[in-house]
Amino acid sequence: MSIRFITDSMCDISEDLLRRYSFDILPIPITLGDKTCFDGIDITPEMVVDYVSQNGAVNFPKTSQVQAVAYQETFEKHLKNGDDIIYLALSSGLSGTYQTASLIAGDLLEQYPDRKIAIVDSKCATTGMALILHQGLKLDKLGKPFETIVGTMNFLAQHIQIFFLVGDIKWLAKGGRINKNVAAIGDMLKIIPILYFKDGQILAFDKVRGQKKALKKMLTAVDECMHDKNQIVGFINSTAPELQDKVVKQLGKEMGIKSFLLPEAGAGSALTVHIGKDCLGIMFFDALPEDYIPVYP
Repeated sequence: MSIRFITDSMCDISEDLLRRYSFDILPIPITLGDKTCFDGIDITPEMVVDYVSQNGAVNFPKTSQVQAVAYQETFEKHLKNGDDIIYLALSSGLSGTYQTASLIAGDLLEQYPDRKIAIVDSKCATTGMALILHQGLKLDKLGKPFETIVGTMNFLAQHIQIFFLVGDIKWLAKGGRINKNVAAIGDMLKIIPILYFKDGQILAFDKVRGQKKALKKMLTAVDECMHDKNQIVGFINSTAPELQDKVVKQLGKEMGIKSFLLPEAGAGSALTVHIGKDCLGIMFFDALPEDYIPVYP
């Protein structure tokens, strides 16, 4: 008997995590026009960007929750093997995955009453999810009990902080996140939106003129919110690897951050649908549990 960890493809993972730990990733469906693809299987971020370039706001790509049958089959496979399950779900503020997984888990627990299933609402997405998953995997390696691992992951989900620097304000308009006229004016004035997660939802933090000033504003917010710098900081970029490299070095020099979780492939297809290209995200925790392990991987 062991604990099996499962998440979905909105969780952007590094190669180190994939090599060192065993866990399942369920693909998020992405609709391009009349075609449905599955994140990480038959669609790439480049395909999303190309589709939007060709079609604009017409039939803008959409993501939907993981299919119920994927939960059913994956959960039951592990339960039949005598394993317990921890599923880390995309924020319930962005998707119905948490609710659907919880319903299916409830049904399965009636069939497998001796097993345990925990559905953890990550309250976030992308590398923020990976930071939470990583701690769960580390604690499992140390032989910590199921309830302790779930408690720590839930604590971290309540304290995740994510800030995004958006490179293409017009993308947000095409996706319906902001008014098209506002986006047109913002593009003309070189306005850079800064987004952040609050209560599991993506909201506007600020709008700053010019990337340099916007980056400074975001890093000031990061510094103020990250009360304990002895932690692993996550990044994600969408066609902005040079900017990411620059900011990683800056955080190391100015804030003393030593450990980073950097998904080499950058933003996945599902995340690209929502944030577009030329984006940079920073993820960290504003409080740490007593059993936090600041060692990566």
